[in-house]
Amino acid sequence: MPDDTEDRIRERAYAIWEAQGHPEGLAEDHWRQAEAEIGGLPEDSTLPNPLATGAAAELLSRPASKSA
Repeated sequence: MPDDTEDRIRERAYAIWEAQGHPEGLAEDHWRQAEAEIGGLPEDSTLPNPLATGAAAELLSRPASKSA
């Protein structure tokens, strides 16, 4: 059922956001990561740790740039 899938994606995107320390401006990245992870998985599938993959994790792992 599409509504169930959307709810699962929403919950997964939220879990990713929480796991990454509530960063701002990455909602679309989190949603796309959640869609990719949930994709056609059965409802009882175990998902990987939210910090293990995704573009948002890559952004957060970059060194901070220094302001001059």
